[in-house]
Amino acid sequence: MYFILDKVLQAPHGGVILKLPGDENHTRPLDYMLGHFDDFTYRDFFHISRYKFLEKDKLKFIFNIVHMPEWVDIEISKECVDLLHNDDNTFLCLMSVLECRLSSLDLSNECKRLNIPLHKVVVLCSDAPAHNQVLNGIKYICINFWESISRHHHQTLPDVSTTVVDELDIDNASKKFLCLNRNIKPHRIWLMYSILRSNMLEHGHVSFNLPDVSPNEFDETSKSHHTLKRIPEHLHKDYKMALQREMYNRRLDKLDKQYVINYNDSMKKYYNDSLLSVVTESDSTKNFITEKTYKAIMNLHPFFIVGNPDQHSLLRARGYETFEDLFGVESVMNYEQAMRMWQHLDSIDMPILKRNIKEKYLDKCIHNQRLLLTRKISWNDIKDSLSTTVGKA
Repeated sequence: MYFILDKVLQAPHGGVILKLPGDENHTRPLDYMLGHFDDFTYRDFFHISRYKFLEKDKLKFIFNIVHMPEWVDIEISKECVDLLHNDDNTFLCLMSVLECRLSSLDLSNECKRLNIPLHKVVVLCSDAPAHNQVLNGIKYICINFWESISRHHHQTLPDVSTTVVDELDIDNASKKFLCLNRNIKPHRIWLMYSILRSNMLEHGHVSFNLPDVSPNEFDETSKSHHTLKRIPEHLHKDYKMALQREMYNRRLDKLDKQYVINYNDSMKKYYNDSLLSVVTESDSTKNFITEKTYKAIMNLHPFFIVGNPDQHSLLRARGYETFEDLFGVESVMNYEQAMRMWQHLDSIDMPILKRNIKEKYLDKCIHNQRLLLTRKISWNDIKDSLSTTVGKA
């Protein structure tokens, strides 16, 4: 199997940089997308101009990047399009893993616009239900991008919060939980309302509504149907008053606005001064796990993901321990379930919670951290999935 690169910057003293649609600054390193997977090698990657070096009977995937649901634009040469039409062993492999939501109809229309045969397209994505499905004529494969890249970041970046066992000081932690809600999402807003109404704010380190967004954007999201439907109707009046009087920005540490993901070891003091993590993942309805959960794991926190309970099931299927019994709920998908969780945590005295974590849950947290650092997430498995999907061994 070979991978063909089409739009590559001439950068011999750096990594492989792919040119994306748009202006000249719209680029992405191939290492960022693929280099963190176990068994990855550049050995099978060739520029389109070296196509004649490749064995004719071997599978070839023209590799390209899109970013659904933000954009589906494809920048591809006529030479590549011709190969897709004329070579039975050449396919287009699009990678859209940074978010889980798909724009399958828009992507199909983009391929048609460029005269790309839909049956020759395979998309690597982060949407679990789309795995091995054909959507609007295009095949999709779900791959485990976020666990792999999160591990890579925690292993290699200098300014990332991580905790080893001998750094833990559970007895001196002052807060029961940590909850990070920096970017505006409906589930982060109704969860914040539940924290206020359960009187749990003083028991946690909580961020909210960061980086600062325009008042109009916050007002629109906070009053949208997607937010209000998770709060009982009889509380809507009180909730809207809370928006004006209580739900203001809460900052824990200084953010580096250069990067979308906030890797900053200034968060370590908040992990070490709290016992649990209530994680508000990027999407509350999709089975989509990002660095937010893996940060809790790397800091030895028992955690609970607010949103789709399938997220916990997926983690268990991968060998991780989850902590529903500690939080007293199986899922938190709305305000009422959140209140049951907060009431359960509020009912546990701090000394008892500390003792329970040390005696019942710390070994599970250590297991999770070790598993994240050692679990194999192989590029070879992705290649096998590609071969199977196009029906060629």
